[in-house]
Amino acid sequence: PKSDDKASLSSMNAKAMHTKQSKKPELMELTINQVGELDMRYPVGCSVWFQFDKTNNSNGGDNPGQSFHTGVITTVFIDLSSRDIIYKVKLIGQDGKQSEMIPEHELYYAPRCPVNISPSSPDKLETKGEILMCQSISHQQINTRTVLQLKVSLLKEQARLSNNPNDCEKLLDILHQLANIHMSLPILAESLIGKSIVTLKSHGNNLVAQQARELVKKWKGVANVEKDQACGSHDSTFTYFYTVLIIKAGNQFQVMNDVRSEFVKYRKVPKVGAEENESSNSTITTATGLC
Repeated sequence: PKSDDKASLSSMNAKAMHTKQSKKPELMELTINQVGELDMRYPVGCSVWFQFDKTNNSNGGDNPGQSFHTGVITTVFIDLSSRDIIYKVKLIGQDGKQSEMIPEHELYYAPRCPVNISPSSPDKLETKGEILMCQSISHQQINTRTVLQLKVSLLKEQARLSNNPNDCEKLLDILHQLANIHMSLPILAESLIGKSIVTLKSHGNNLVAQQARELVKKWKGVANVEKDQACGSHDSTFTYFYTVLIIKAGNQFQVMNDVRSEFVKYRKVPKVGAEENESSNSTITTATGLC
């Protein structure tokens, strides 16, 4: 009898779990006033990109694996069970299906969206801008960029130390930063950072030489493991970055690249007769790595 009771209880639990998993989300539509009061990330009327497909190779360029859909927010809902924000998006330029329900974490601002960029420190003001592009970059690509930048700093510091060999504090800091990067065989192959570190194994400063030897040993281990696996490790995690046209005084603009999505927020613009950013006499400059 006890065995039958356990089997019955197990069956009931399985049915309850199936019912819970198959239950549709209970959505409540938010009014325009509620959307405004809650300061939604994507208000009604906001143009968005969604459903990035990083396996499609049709676009070419530096990130050939990116494709996406374009739409406009028409309605905002809240899932009463999970408290997640869900958006109804009207598709643009799509045949057949007219709209889709998209969770907030799968949406990104489309080009021409007016935005504010959060300051890097509390004592600075937000920066007004307009979205030019959104792109996904794998963590491996980000780490490769970082390693290449540190390699340049390393070579410059080595050249400086030729005249002042005892001041190795900055050199040690660069080695420490390299040690904290999740290294992979593709990063080692592209950056050739190993060759630069090997030369430091016999450095006159004992701490520098020790850190260099530890890095070489660590990276050899990474290379051997990935070679044994017949392929380099592939990091499929992506971070999304915006290219933003910054609005400055005097009809001047600045293009900011690699702005992280968490620093960007929609900016409400009063409707006027002319486009906000139109100018027949403007100057554009470029900068990288705002946030």
